[in-house]
Amino acid sequence: MVGWLIVLGILALLLGLLLSPFSFAWDYDAPKDRFFWKLSWLGISFADSAGKGLFQREKEESQKPEKEPKKKKKKRKKPKKSRKPAKKKSPKSSEKTEKQKLEHGWALIKGSLSVLPKPLRLLWKGISLKQLAVGVQVGRFDAQECALAYGAANAAVYTAVGLLGSAMQLQVQQIQVQCAFGQERSRWVVRGRLHFCPLAAVAALCSFAVGYAMQKNRQGTDGKEKKEDTAEKEHAAVG
Repeated sequence: MVGWLIVLGILALLLGLLLSPFSFAWDYDAPKDRFFWKLSWLGISFADSAGKGLFQREKEESQKPEKEPKKKKKKRKKPKKSRKPAKKKSPKSSEKTEKQKLEHGWALIKGSLSVLPKPLRLLWKGISLKQLAVGVQVGRFDAQECALAYGAANAAVYTAVGLLGSAMQLQVQQIQVQCAFGQERSRWVVRGRLHFCPLAAVAALCSFAVGYAMQKNRQGTDGKEKKEDTAEKEHAAVG
């Protein structure tokens, strides 16, 4: 009885470890000029952008004397040719084109995933995206260009989030797209956690092993049937 309890306890522990996902967290904040990432499992950090992970060693930066910059020769500037101003598209048309491009690209990716063998599909099912937060400040100096860029960014963000939600488990925390007229360029904030369940890897490995064994068994039976057919033909020819 005690032995069975020990075995059940070990199996429960293994199952708990396999159900505990690996986590890859990232935080990209352009306005604050910050990018941080961390790979962890069971609260243990294996690697991160700060170099304080379990498998990382801090490297001392060797101070090298800076070389004096070489003086560059001044080149004469060529007069620029006047170009005709390009026709500006409406925000709705740019939003539609961006959405169509994303949907077409995702249709190709989804079609290729359906062709993949079963082990790889099982691996894909073990991936999930949690606590996704996306913030965009679309900035331009021209009002019409700002409206065009805002429509394109809005379509790209919401279409990408919708496609990700149809492909994997997705938990959205916040999505915000703003038009910052008078700002020099667009600024992005993207953060989230990508989880991978080790049980999916074990299931994919078992599926691959079973498929490989079945293929070998099928090849062996086919070879035996061919040998028997050739033997029967030879026996009939001799008789």
